Amino acid sequence: MDETMTGRERIVAALTGRTPDRVPRDYGALPGFGQNHPGAIERIRAQYPPDIGDCGWRLPPGTVQGDPYAVGTYVDEWGCVFENVHGGIIGQVKHPLVAAWSDVDRVRPPWHVLEQGFEDVERACTTGTGFTLSPLPVQPFERLQFLRGTETLFKDLLHQPAGLLKLRDRVHEFNCAWVERWCRTPVDAVFIADDWGTQHALLISPRLWRAFFKPLYADYTRRIKAAGKFVYMHSDGCILDILEDLIEIGVDALNAQVTCMDLAELHRRFAGRVTFWGQMDRQHMLCFGTVAEARQAVHDFWRHLAGPGGSRVVCQMHIEPTARPENILAVLEEFAALRPG
Repeated sequence: MDETMTGRERIVAALTGRTPDRVPRDYGALPGFGQNHPGAIERIRAQYPPDIGDCGWRLPPGTVQGDPYAVGTYVDEWGCVFENVHGGIIGQVKHPLVAAWSDVDRVRPPWHVLEQGFEDVERACTTGTGFTLSPLPVQPFERLQFLRGTETLFKDLLHQPAGLLKLRDRVHEFNCAWVERWCRTPVDAVFIADDWGTQHALLISPRLWRAFFKPLYADYTRRIKAAGKFVYMHSDGCILDILEDLIEIGVDALNAQVTCMDLAELHRRFAGRVTFWGQMDRQHMLCFGTVAEARQAVHDFWRHLAGPGGSRVVCQMHIEPTARPENILAVLEEFAALRPG
């Protein structure tokens, strides 16, 4: 198939309801996949190049400590300490910074990253042909978990003490500044991410989500849209109860585990209204399915989620350490064979 578009043009077409020359693709592998299958991801990329480009930004030296994917301790840009007992994936925070509300003033947002490391962004975004996203996603829910601890945060959300509101506002202030900083760069989209779903429902009630978190996301999307950027949001699990809200506040691209939800209902309610940026099933099909099942999954995804003319979808995969290379290739082959329009 002759390709007439750049990666950026192809994804912009998918985001705006126009027909791309082929289905755009975006995929990446956890280090554990490379350890299990040396050289596989490089061979796959050579055959099926992604349409995503590198925005050129890197964390300033000394901002973090350790390797998030290595066994041991990793300290992120906020000072949250992750403990990892299994190489190739990310660890967990076991000792949150905010053990008591008197600790809130110990929280130091990484303000310095707003003005460092941007030297190469202009060049990378303007000379490359791929679609670019901001790095380090804005994630208010997950950041609060890292700072407070997941179990404790759920209790806090029920009672909403003054300390929680103060901590939320501190995180939100930094997130808004981060969004605005990236809105002043040439990136195509700003990246928001929070995992909101279990396998079957939201982690909290939709009513609580709308009261406590939706205004934060609406603030981010308002700023992003005002700058003429696309809004890309990632959220794992079954998030059917808040999809309408996400579209309402302006999310353009949704990276979600669509196989945790009913594809027929997604088709009926949302096809053509938001771009489904994957995901192909990484829990079962990519890791344990057959090649035939991988091919069928592509056609199920396409039939239910593509918008008019084959727009509004991106072939996207999160490649886990246990993924089968032959299934990844089957997905890419089937998407490449589709004819949008």
